[in-house]
Amino acid sequence: MQLTFIKWAILLLSLILFGCDQPQLHPIKVGKSDALVEIAANYESRSIGLMHREALLENSGMLFIFPQDQVLKMWMLNVSIPLDVGFFDRQGRLINVHTMAVDGGETIHQSEAPARYALEMRAGWYARNNLNSGALLQIPKVLQDIAVE
Repeated sequence: MQLTFIKWAILLLSLILFGCDQPQLHPIKVGKSDALVEIAANYESRSIGLMHREALLENSGMLFIFPQDQVLKMWMLNVSIPLDVGFFDRQGRLINVHTMAVDGGETIHQSEAPARYALEMRAGWYARNNLNSGALLQIPKVLQDIAVE
């Protein structure tokens, strides 16, 4: 447990030391698993997503927040890192997960039911953390109150 705290502290310290060019990361939990995520809560940030990234830290990713429940569709256009995407309903319950291979955006991955959130993490993250349908996405209050467009 102490080692995890040290890893998080080093990550946060490096973000502070290396300036504002680093994306703003927010802590969340899925089930009992911790993650640091960037937030995509408007059309532009959701459209760009994780495009043109060369690396992604082990327990970091991007949380896409949508203004209404809908069947969500994600793809890998201009993304060079294999990812998992988990789709969550408005209560934060995991609906389903897809592993997304780097394929130039050819494959569409969609939620099996209307969803409010999509969480992209490095490929294998959900399996490594034993996260299955029904796992709960826990979003801090500060993120629950952000404007979603």
